Amino acid sequence: MKGKRYAAALLCMVAVAGISAGCGKGDDGRMHPGNGEGTEEARGRYVEREEALPEQPEGWTVRQLFTAGDTVHLLASGQEEGKTVFREWELQEEGFADVTGDWMGNLALPVSGEWMEARLLCTESGACFYAGYTAEGEEDYRAHLWREENGEALEITPGKWMTLNEDWGGYESPVGIAALDDGTLAAVSPLSLDFLDSRDGSVLKTEDVTRQYDEVLSDGENLWLSSRYGDDASGITLERRGEGKETSVIRLPWGSGGVWVWPGRDGTLVAAGGEGIFRGSVDLSAEDGAVWEKLMEVSETDFSLSDRWCTGLASAGDGRIYALFRKSDGGSVLRYYEYDPDAVIEVTKNLKLYTVRESNLLTQAAALYHREHPDVMISIEYAYPKYYYDETDYNEVYQKLNTMLMGDEAPDILVMDHLDMDSYVEKGLLEDIDGLVREAEEKGEVLANITSGYAGEDGCRYVVPLEFAFNMAVGRDITAADMASMETLADFLEGKDSSYMGPLTVTELVDRFYPYFCGSIVSGKQLDREVLGKYLEYLKAIGDNCGILESRDKDEKAYNVWRLASEARLAFEEAEGFNNVMMPLAIMDYIKGDFAAFENCFVPMVQTGICVKSSYKDTARDFLRFALSEDVQLTDSYGGFPVNTAALEKAAHSDRSEAEAETEILAEGGYVEFRILDFSPEMADRLVAVCRGLDRPVKEDEKIREVLAEVLGGYLSGEQSLEDTVQMAEDGLKMYLAE
Repeated sequence: MKGKRYAAALLCMVAVAGISAGCGKGDDGRMHPGNGEGTEEARGRYVEREEALPEQPEGWTVRQLFTAGDTVHLLASGQEEGKTVFREWELQEEGFADVTGDWMGNLALPVSGEWMEARLLCTESGACFYAGYTAEGEEDYRAHLWREENGEALEITPGKWMTLNEDWGGYESPVGIAALDDGTLAAVSPLSLDFLDSRDGSVLKTEDVTRQYDEVLSDGENLWLSSRYGDDASGITLERRGEGKETSVIRLPWGSGGVWVWPGRDGTLVAAGGEGIFRGSVDLSAEDGAVWEKLMEVSETDFSLSDRWCTGLASAGDGRIYALFRKSDGGSVLRYYEYDPDAVIEVTKNLKLYTVRESNLLTQAAALYHREHPDVMISIEYAYPKYYYDETDYNEVYQKLNTMLMGDEAPDILVMDHLDMDSYVEKGLLEDIDGLVREAEEKGEVLANITSGYAGEDGCRYVVPLEFAFNMAVGRDITAADMASMETLADFLEGKDSSYMGPLTVTELVDRFYPYFCGSIVSGKQLDREVLGKYLEYLKAIGDNCGILESRDKDEKAYNVWRLASEARLAFEEAEGFNNVMMPLAIMDYIKGDFAAFENCFVPMVQTGICVKSSYKDTARDFLRFALSEDVQLTDSYGGFPVNTAALEKAAHSDRSEAEAETEILAEGGYVEFRILDFSPEMADRLVAVCRGLDRPVKEDEKIREVLAEVLGGYLSGEQSLEDTVQMAEDGLKMYLAE
């Protein structure tokens, strides 16, 4: 447990404040706007509404949301007679109308595979159409460009897009393309920014790129180059370029991914994503080059739902903001956002949820709960962004959290992942939620094999995991039984001539295996020497087969499941849900191997409890009950397996075609094509059985990890005995365990 001593010291200071502040306060212990006698309801706010998409044949895909003039348009593609064809719609007063020109209607492309980019580009001199795809009978992805001429599509693909680059063996393709009103097209690639003539596709001007761009946008007069890459990964950089104007650099501070931007013709910017919806204006004197106004909280929009993702953003002439979303089960939805002066501001309870790491499930639960209970807002505060949590300073986290607990900003709901849960329980800072969870267990609504381990001998339970994972051992030339536990694996590997997992450092070996036994080697406040000795012998046999490195170069990595097709024969992958497990299972099929749930352990995730200081305990319990429901847990957002029983069964047998992928894998002889496909119904049943049979959680303890890494090297190298190693471990842990 990271920062355990520091956490215990700080918690001593907040325990009394936390408990006493919670006494005598019910669920309605705060004053709220709009609920007092004689108080007029506050009105006027932005709202999200749905715009009906045009009816289209089954299998068609909406590929682009854009504006032509001040009106909203859509571009979609479908299949006719084995070719990919396209339709354009315009949003009119009665809804969407088909405005496909003859030239577009006659365009039929021989697209191979599902990956394709398509974009209609409108200029004052006419329309152009861009498409990137792999054609039937070809191996390479290529970019193409057409314009309208006499009712037909005339291809005007620039010559540089048609020339094979011999240095890297592919064709240059734009990562973004946009149109200016003057008839110029701007195409940005990893190599250059090209300005093209929309009449013939000729390159008018080429500029070297100064950074790695991922998109180019246009407001008709200016170009906006977007970059999510660079030294600072916490935001997006926008470069505004206009003819005869100095380049302006603007920073969007809301994260490197999941943010969509639209530059309006009126000079305003719209940004939408995981932090909400914002409108901004360029102000180069401001710190980030722009001033932003928050229009909507993310929980009030589809941007908060993990079963869909944004594929387009646009702002229309009437001030409405439109967002196109692709759903995980196929199909699209179109939302728009507008200010409604009569809309009542309904939120009267605002609960704070604190977590170290982001969670798609929590975001989904908060958004859906708010939709069912408009008067309640669940505001989620993250200690660190999801993809950088390994760099977390836990001393800083504990200091901030405990400062919150001592003051008026205490969270109502706490997620205990990566925190010292036992210390919070011992200090009485968490509510007993046993009744809530026990009721769900008795009704069979949740997997008791996952949740029941949190019930204490006193009958109390303070947290419940909302998701879980398990460590999947995948191997070839080894049976599932032989790689199911440390004991069977050690027995199998002993005496084997070739390495199965590849070389590991002492720390890597400890990190891979100690979570499965660190909870077993402590009895009371003492080290169980016999149990530790047994597991150290297992580690010795496994380490002898691996080969122990003194150190590893910073660019060198230990073998993972991707190496099973070449050097490795055994690798471990944390299985975090049915979509996530498609990849290791595809590799398992490729190598004709098998898998096992290692040590039959599970990794608890999103371990959630309620703070005793909360004035909204009843609402917090209701939210927690809601987060355990099938409706919330059914969405597979790559975070983990659902603890809800019905959701687990349904998710196992859901359609995962949207999660399938094609890539390459290094095998004997070089890189080969590799497809990650959905697994069979029989495999789905096996995974469900594995999840239902997991019987204990893994455990981590930073001090035990540290001591094992310090004392194990000499034993693995044969320079010290097992007895001496156990004694060294006991000496290193004696004071720590006695605390």
